[in-house]
Amino acid sequence: MILIIQNGYSCDYEMRLFASMFFREDEEVTVTQNFTYSDKNINVYTHIIFNGKSYFEDYNFKFDTDGKTEKLIKKIFIASCTKSFSHAALKIRKINFSWGVMCGIRPAKNARELFDEGFSKAEVREIFKYVYEVSEEKTELALTVANNEKLLLDNIGNNSISLYIGIPFCPTRCVYCSFVSTDIRTSGKYMPEFIEKLLVEIEKTAELVKLSGVYVENIYIGGGTPTTVSAEDFERIFKKLYGCLDLSKLIEFTVEAGRPDTITEEKLKVLKKYGVNRISINPQSMNDKTLKKIGRSHSVSMIYDTYKMARNVGFDVINMDLIAGLPDETPEDFNYSLNEVIKLKPENITVHSLCIKRAANFRHTENELTKSEDMNKMLSFTQMRMKEEGYDPYYMYRQKNSSGNLENVGYAKTGTMSTYNVNIMEEKQTIVALGGGGSSKVIIGDRIERVFNFKDPLEYIKRFDEILTKKDEILSLMKEES
Repeated sequence: MILIIQNGYSCDYEMRLFASMFFREDEEVTVTQNFTYSDKNINVYTHIIFNGKSYFEDYNFKFDTDGKTEKLIKKIFIASCTKSFSHAALKIRKINFSWGVMCGIRPAKNARELFDEGFSKAEVREIFKYVYEVSEEKTELALTVANNEKLLLDNIGNNSISLYIGIPFCPTRCVYCSFVSTDIRTSGKYMPEFIEKLLVEIEKTAELVKLSGVYVENIYIGGGTPTTVSAEDFERIFKKLYGCLDLSKLIEFTVEAGRPDTITEEKLKVLKKYGVNRISINPQSMNDKTLKKIGRSHSVSMIYDTYKMARNVGFDVINMDLIAGLPDETPEDFNYSLNEVIKLKPENITVHSLCIKRAANFRHTENELTKSEDMNKMLSFTQMRMKEEGYDPYYMYRQKNSSGNLENVGYAKTGTMSTYNVNIMEEKQTIVALGGGGSSKVIIGDRIERVFNFKDPLEYIKRFDEILTKKDEILSLMKEES
């Protein structure tokens, strides 16, 4: 049990996040922390009791709150608390923190907010280094992403929204997966009725769009694996979208095709016919032994064949996902995968750090997350190779339970960055979600209101009346926004 007692300032969530990196929940740990701020000086005194021994850190930082926003003051106070704790905990266990004590899933957003506060690029670098203790490599990554994000965010259309359509079915469930998906071998019987309900939800959403006076700028169909849907059902979904909605201002139309074993030429032709201009073909690894271990049904040869097929159909923006830290993969294994994908010359390459959440089967096997040192090597190699090959990092996020608290980064060739991917990360445009597991985000000034669809296909079907009611709730929020 990890007991945390904070006096003077409390940031329990952030403290527990960092405590979980050093200690297991079944270990007896007591952390006492005293925070004071006076005469423009922050002092955080931390005392950790572990295995009958005491560990201390007395942290001081000069900081003038005058003229600073409440948001920035809070960030600095939290960083001081987590830094004091981490410095004490490092006396117990040595852990590599490339991102230092920076909390939150959006490191680049921290950089953008500092720019908005009036800090120069040099000053932001200093804050990353001395306040958060972020490595130079990660600092440059965050600053580059922040710059590229701004280019896209500045071009979001007034009164525009994005649509997300969730298809919560997969051919099989990967061992590390915690996403909203069900194995079609057991849930496939619900697919026909799910599609019928989704068509009705599209009609309801079209009413919402019309009544709120907005237009659709991006559509993203994700999952699950959307290409578990048949070509015929894709055609029905697309006809409904174009029949109900004015899509004349649509810029991006993405389908997360994902797994090569679900992609057929017939499906690709339907996608192309209805204006889909971005797809993903996701290897995760270019090593057959790894694909078998993680529960993927495709082979490496299928990846090459599917990629060639998509090019022949006419897709000129293709993303390919890889995962760093898959079971038993060495840095050399991962580097091989990355180099093989680079040879194919996709417009986008996204590299994820393996993250194990509660729902993932992988948590219940004997496998463990790759050591953070190896993960760092993989991601450093990625950053180097992407720069060499002319790919720019443009969106980034972190997840809990990833080894080393590392990042997921989307890289793109010039002119092929996805606005939707930045929107979902930076929450600057309202996203209305449909289908299974969708999460609508309504932006109302500085406020974000979330409305969730049901995750399980059967629950989505049985409680569909509530789904339609949720659309009325979203409409009310969007009218409040206007």
